[in-house]
Amino acid sequence: MDTPDYSKYSAEQLRQILGRIDADRFPERVTEIEARLAELAAAPDSAPAAEATPAVSKAQPTATAILGRRILAFIVDMILLGVSGAIAGALLHAQFAAMGPWGRLVGFVVTLLYFGLLQSHLRGGQSIGMHLLGVRVVTRTGEPLGLSAAFIRAGIFCLAYFLNGAVIDSGQAWVYTAMFMLVASLTIAIYYLLLFNRRTGQSLHDLAVGAYVVSAGPGKILPASKQIWRGHGAVIGAAVLCVCVGTTMFFKYSPLGDTLAGLLSLQQTIGKMHGVDRVGVSLQTVKSDDKETHRLILSAVVDAATPEPQVLARRIALAALEHYLDAASQDQLIVTLVSGYDIGIASSMRMNNYVYTPEEWRAQQAGAAGAP
Repeated sequence: MDTPDYSKYSAEQLRQILGRIDADRFPERVTEIEARLAELAAAPDSAPAAEATPAVSKAQPTATAILGRRILAFIVDMILLGVSGAIAGALLHAQFAAMGPWGRLVGFVVTLLYFGLLQSHLRGGQSIGMHLLGVRVVTRTGEPLGLSAAFIRAGIFCLAYFLNGAVIDSGQAWVYTAMFMLVASLTIAIYYLLLFNRRTGQSLHDLAVGAYVVSAGPGKILPASKQIWRGHGAVIGAAVLCVCVGTTMFFKYSPLGDTLAGLLSLQQTIGKMHGVDRVGVSLQTVKSDDKETHRLILSAVVDAATPEPQVLARRIALAALEHYLDAASQDQLIVTLVSGYDIGIASSMRMNNYVYTPEEWRAQQAGAAGAP
């Protein structure tokens, strides 16, 4: 049998042939194809005209066409994880609630295992959502990812997802600043590339391990032989730099930075109170009928079996009036007692709100002190 003239084929066609050829039977052809691919990579401008219209373009949709299915597959996967988390929460409610903010670590591990295992070679590079939507994760050669690569890829995405909204018990402003910068940087890079990298369709977690999301089909489906536009790196770098500089300048020079420092100090004080697991502190201004209502909101996570929650709420409000000077000038001081769990993929929270003016909180304390 005569050896085909591989000089007439495009790089895209050669990769497709390489994925189907029997290497044990035709090792010389594999060597010739790889040598031809190396020549084309070294001199892309000398590729034949067929490069512009590769024969496999009809079999492999563009990255833009796959994006919609990829997003829908992720939604399906998160629904499945959410249902699983809700069932686990119903069975282990007390255990998850006792974990406090560390409960999100449960969701992180479960999600990491789900995507890491299913999107590896163990399941052909397809999570359940990807299987239903007809897409898969592969390497440049069309093979599913190995376990380590699949876990690294999933870990980068899960880190951005689960750190967003995570509660950190710290009175240090720099900790919140660093966390905000990290989450913002990862989120910007992941979603920007997902939406605007239309050449290869790779996002940050894909690029980290050389993965591609392609249309599923029989045999190997090779990703398009395109290079990511280098300008994306400049855009992401500029955006991340703006976020980091802007955040630093805000905390250093803005009057609101001093306000935040006072709130963080108050948060630390209340967080040390007996019966309080952790607390969130915020200021809110509500406009209604040309009238502004200024509120100080204290959200404390407590045990569901806390005795006399009204008394605990009053202790929290009085601590705010004592340790935060601007508390007395607010129109309302709201204490919200929260009990339940949050594991990231599912949550169950019960809230009791206590809304009074600073004067009413003090009057309650005076009444309680004068009671026999």
